[in-house]
Amino acid sequence: MFRNFKLVSNVIFGRGCFNQLNDIIALRRTNADAFIVYLVDDVFRKTDFRSKIPIHSQDLLIWVNVDDEPKTTYVDLLRDQVVNYSNQLPAGVIGIGGGSTMDLAKAVSLMLTNPGSSADYQGWDLIRHPGVYHAGIPTLSGTGAEVSRTAVLTGPAKKLGLNSDYTVFDQIVLDPELIADVPVEQWFYTGMDCYIHCV
Repeated sequence: MFRNFKLVSNVIFGRGCFNQLNDIIALRRTNADAFIVYLVDDVFRKTDFRSKIPIHSQDLLIWVNVDDEPKTTYVDLLRDQVVNYSNQLPAGVIGIGGGSTMDLAKAVSLMLTNPGSSADYQGWDLIRHPGVYHAGIPTLSGTGAEVSRTAVLTGPAKKLGLNSDYTVFDQIVLDPELIADVPVEQWFYTGMDCYIHCV
């Protein structure tokens, strides 16, 4: 029996399309208190990229460290940070960065609507409730995290994904300008990662 896979329902592609992000998420801002959570790779912290992110005054920007693969404890910490920020759920979680950053965004979205620790959901189809709206914006090529139904996490006992149809992003933004300044060695690493996954 072949499996029928769910894919990302909304994709925007093209040079400069990142500039449409504000228009895309405007539909999520259904009231004056609606806020967006941006999880952004901290490699951009000291660059002018921050000024390009359409952050409103009520939004929450979190610079995430992805020097190591995402851990379940980190996902739970980020989830708690969002919960403590507001007494309502965010209108969306936007992940901007490489595969690890996007996996964090997917996992945080799910953990905002599912009780317990993310370690409880490492496995296949253990997520019971859809997460909040979540979008992925890759700044590296080759990882594929923007289209997968998995958020790979290292837990206390194992490295295993949150694998669910609910994990899939609601929206991805594929802007070639966001990968234009990637260091050459990083192109090599992500290319090898892609190749190894194919083998």
